[in-house]
Amino acid sequence: MATMMAMKVVDFASQSIMEKLERMLVEEAALLAGVEDDVRDIVAELRSITSFLTVMSTRRSLDDQVQNWVQEVREVAYDAEDSIDEFECRLRSTPYDERGVKGFFMRFCRCLKSLKARHDIASALKKLKVEVEEIRKRHDRYSHPNEAASSGTATSLDMADSYSDPRIIGHFVEEAQLVGINQSRDTLIEWVMDENCLEFTSISLVGFGGLGKTTLAKAIYDDPIIVGGHFQSRAWIAVSQNYNIRELLKKIIRQISVKEQQVRDVLGCQDASLNTEQLLNMMDESQLVQTVRGCLHGKRYLAAFDDVWSTEAWESLSIALPQGKEGSRVIVTSRSEAVANACCSRNRQFIFKISPLSPELSWELFCRKVFDAPDYGCPPELENVGREIVQKCDGLPLAIVTVGGLLASKPDKILEEWKDLRDHLGFEIEKSKIHRILVLSYNDLPYHLKPCFLFLGIFPEDYEIHRKRLTRRWIAEGIVSGVGGFPAEKVAERCFNQLVSRSLMQPSKFDDNGTVKSCRVHDMMLEVIISISRKENFVVLLNERPPRHQKIRRLSSHGGSSGLVPDTDLSHLRSFTAFGKDVPLKDYRKQRLLRAIDLEGISNLFDLHPRSFSKLFLLKYLSLRDSPISALPDSVGDLQNLEFLDMRGTYIEELPHTIAKLQKLVYLLGGLNQQHPPDMFKILHFVTLFRLKFPKGIRELKRLRKLGMTFADDEQLLQEIGELAELEKLAICFGDDDLVSGVLEGISALLSKLSGSLRSLTIFHAAYGDLKRALDEVASPPLLLCKIQIDVVLGGLPAWFASLKQVVKITLFNTRLQLQDLQVLRNLHALVKLVLGCESFDNDDEDLIFDRGGFTQLKLLEIQSHCVSFEEGALQNLEILKLAGYFPNEYGVYGIEHLHGLREVHVHTGNEDLGEMVKNIAVYHAARPKCFVKIEESPSDI
Repeated sequence: MATMMAMKVVDFASQSIMEKLERMLVEEAALLAGVEDDVRDIVAELRSITSFLTVMSTRRSLDDQVQNWVQEVREVAYDAEDSIDEFECRLRSTPYDERGVKGFFMRFCRCLKSLKARHDIASALKKLKVEVEEIRKRHDRYSHPNEAASSGTATSLDMADSYSDPRIIGHFVEEAQLVGINQSRDTLIEWVMDENCLEFTSISLVGFGGLGKTTLAKAIYDDPIIVGGHFQSRAWIAVSQNYNIRELLKKIIRQISVKEQQVRDVLGCQDASLNTEQLLNMMDESQLVQTVRGCLHGKRYLAAFDDVWSTEAWESLSIALPQGKEGSRVIVTSRSEAVANACCSRNRQFIFKISPLSPELSWELFCRKVFDAPDYGCPPELENVGREIVQKCDGLPLAIVTVGGLLASKPDKILEEWKDLRDHLGFEIEKSKIHRILVLSYNDLPYHLKPCFLFLGIFPEDYEIHRKRLTRRWIAEGIVSGVGGFPAEKVAERCFNQLVSRSLMQPSKFDDNGTVKSCRVHDMMLEVIISISRKENFVVLLNERPPRHQKIRRLSSHGGSSGLVPDTDLSHLRSFTAFGKDVPLKDYRKQRLLRAIDLEGISNLFDLHPRSFSKLFLLKYLSLRDSPISALPDSVGDLQNLEFLDMRGTYIEELPHTIAKLQKLVYLLGGLNQQHPPDMFKILHFVTLFRLKFPKGIRELKRLRKLGMTFADDEQLLQEIGELAELEKLAICFGDDDLVSGVLEGISALLSKLSGSLRSLTIFHAAYGDLKRALDEVASPPLLLCKIQIDVVLGGLPAWFASLKQVVKITLFNTRLQLQDLQVLRNLHALVKLVLGCESFDNDDEDLIFDRGGFTQLKLLEIQSHCVSFEEGALQNLEILKLAGYFPNEYGVYGIEHLHGLREVHVHTGNEDLGEMVKNIAVYHAARPKCFVKIEESPSDI
């Protein structure tokens, strides 16, 4: 089994080195003068080895000699790639400006240096050729003449994978995983909702991994009866094995909506320049506990703590929970009976032991995962084999769903394949039960998905992994690249969706159109990933001590107490990722082979070494997102291959002039972090916006596609942005005095120039100005826009808004539109999400009326502090309605009962009558939507 894993990683490594060598033969032949034949021989040998490995991977077991040989192949392939990358660093990393006499001498000196570099690469390649020839001899020694014909090889990505739509899979998984829990759910809901028991009650769900404890607890937590307003506060907290009590307490505070003034009072800090998140970061553990207790005191609350491993974790959390007589409840899931006993109230009366599924429920779950709705029918010829497969899963839902996902990923249901899986499954279960079953899912992955799957091992347990962050990391490290005309971004999206469809990642959030936005990896699956990665040296975790002979190529720090061992060799490091408070590595000049540095969310990252990036020729990805860093070093301009730079949520307000040197930059992101936006009911205009001020020369970034949040304070900057012909996403912000005549004209010209490329536009403005005129005067409007967000007084929509036939999301704040502008919006038939924030319409005395027809595709509507009426037949496809603010009239909202497709209603208001009205309507509504009501005590909190 370990050998098969190793061969798949070797396959990935050798394929990567072959692609680089072949590219250099075609594009950089001059650099390889004198060693072209050696390179061609190496490529040929590696092709033979890769073909042989593919055949050998189908065999069930291999001896130790072959296993050791496979490990050697992997290391040689990686070393070869390192040699070529080092060669490229030394030979291609040229200064940005080589003009004039100074430039001549710089080029002359570089030519002298290149002679040694060419000699070194020639020597390295000759040595590599000898090593590969030795590997080839061992290959001949162990191969069988008939093996080569026994199996094919899959080296390309099937772009027509019918299981790559995450919207279908997200719904499908939800349906499948709820099999067999109705009776358990009903019992637990009775415990939770028992109005005759006003004592604080803690309920424990206990059972071994994979039984569905989290699924059951989440079904209770999200049940319409629970969310209908019975509890005044709710919080769902994933604890996991490696928890940080301060971070868990902060998560509770965020979910129970503690008022900022309460936080200030506990901390004793009234500095208005600090926001809530900054105040929380300043608190110690006792202050965080005091804050939670203060907010929950006297309230009926529901808290769910998922995956608690130790009694110490429970004791640290329980201190923050006031145990009054309001009927509060706590749900705890754990694998440990000791934890369940410690948590449970009243002499273990409320311990609920999760049992494996019965044979019939196991079969039902399997069929729901493998076959199509609505009947989920299994063909008769497959049923016997299918039931034998299910029987081997021992009623374990995770095993059933995983094996079912494996079979569902194969569009052709072939009896022989099912029999082969059954036979192999039995062999594996005899060894190690669920772990071996999960390993099977890895073994069944096609070549291109294996490194994508192993890459998940860089993230901590229970970490929410955002799709875009993950796919961009894949691209930066060369794990995913463009295929057959499809750009790398599209290929990475397909890979992500395929992993979701196979149940190897669990969707946790969806965006407005139902696409998976983020996911988590089950802790048992993560154990499998880490196990494989450890054996294959794919990822090294900093809290582990790697074997001395291994070269660290991917390093991930999870914020534990252990740091880097002195004299650790990081010269082969390709990516560094850090989580938690501190960064054990800040100066990267010695790690010349780095492709990615990811420091997202590091709370103690205040600065970087001034020359930290001066040697990183290969770096493509740099993220400082959500860290308190306030400046970039000038050495960032030396990152000649940088494609992705993320500074959102930082305090960086001005970029160094060297930023203009980054000729390959595609993403340049700063300002407000919209991945973790503020509470949806907070007024966006009051959110602190961190804005980026750009130096001259931004026009040089010709490949830039996404840019923001740009502080547009002069006409020249707007002119330069207008020259970025490939720009698809733009976010710009204006200060109090920026909307002068020249700047207004610059906005009109900019939007005209970008009319053929722009797909997303965000405009913020801190004061009032005549932006409406500038938008009206756009000569060639950006009619391909898909997303628009505006927070500035307009007084009315520009005429070209009516022609936005592709727009799917519009967000408006402080625009003060007229009622007739609503008729323009209703005719945008591609519109899926509409947010009408505070003062988006200037109608204090009149309702916003949504009538029959119009808004044909609208699924999500948010309205803040505007009176609104829904007539019969309005918004036929609306699924989610969110209402917030203090409405001028008695209720402010009329006609919710006319929204026949409604699934969820969210209300956040100080109007208790409105909250009660909406809850009553939801009870009698034909669609029985879930109702989430939150009552604020004062307007200042909205």
